Amino acid sequence: MHTLFVTGAGGFTGSRLVEYLRQHGYDVVAGVRNRARKLAYERQNGKALVCDVADPINVARAIASVRPEGVIHLAGISQPADAAGDPLAAYQTIVTSWANVLDAVRRAVPRAKVVLASACDVYGKEGSDGRPLGETASLRPVSTFGSLKAAAESIAHTFYRDYHLNVTIARPFHYTGPGQSERFFFAAVAHMLAGWDPATQGSEIRLPDLSCRRDLLHVDDVVVAYERLLLDGRPNEVYNICSGTACSCRELVEAMVRDTGHSIRVADAPPDAAGVQIPVLCGDNTKTRTELSWTPTRTAEEAVTELLASCKPSLATAIR
Repeated sequence: MHTLFVTGAGGFTGSRLVEYLRQHGYDVVAGVRNRARKLAYERQNGKALVCDVADPINVARAIASVRPEGVIHLAGISQPADAAGDPLAAYQTIVTSWANVLDAVRRAVPRAKVVLASACDVYGKEGSDGRPLGETASLRPVSTFGSLKAAAESIAHTFYRDYHLNVTIARPFHYTGPGQSERFFFAAVAHMLAGWDPATQGSEIRLPDLSCRRDLLHVDDVVVAYERLLLDGRPNEVYNICSGTACSCRELVEAMVRDTGHSIRVADAPPDAAGVQIPVLCGDNTKTRTELSWTPTRTAEEAVTELLASCKPSLATAIR
């Protein structure tokens, strides 16, 4: 497998994945949302095509022109809050986009391997009792985002059953790392702490949902998992991408606080009113470990430490 097409290549995960794949000898064509992003991407990162995944004709043309041996589909809304705020756009970029990509593959390169990025949000409250969730656990989403990802997975199974496409589904749990948008919880905290001025902001940071426990990975481990799925993931199978251990949000925020060198107390704020908060979300990675020989190489604390360093370069030397 040599020629690959990656949608969402300009995003946090996509940009790191394309770089990793090119470093490992693949000929990767990046799919980005519009012409402006294509021009900006090509100036720094190489080959790209406009691929608005909500537009079936655009997707079909892009995949037909590349004729890839493998497709990794990452594009689409990735923030649950965005899906809740605009469910129609979320449906188009999650559910419709999966159908568009799969139909384009069916028509142009039906023998290509396709890896589709779902999310741990499909499990919802199934793991609230703290047990690690395997791929056969019931899907009980509690958010628009989780529900739409579950619907998209159903479409992927249909394309396997009816059209015999070589489709594998990834279910990454939460992850972070350098360069993540501050619209995500840990990145927002990192940006806040990187610019912290005790003289004006005091010695206390108040945050909601600190007692929640999350299975958190470093983005680079997720990127490696996507390549393993491309090479060895079985058709019509789902694979968790997770560490198998859940850390409390408080522990990870306190790790970032220590790296700032400031004496900042981490205190509880009222719960976040946006959506239903799951107390624990932890995955079981047995299937991914045994079938793909993949295990995380970085800890959650390392992930948030590098995230903080990327927010304030002056911290990078001290943290290393």
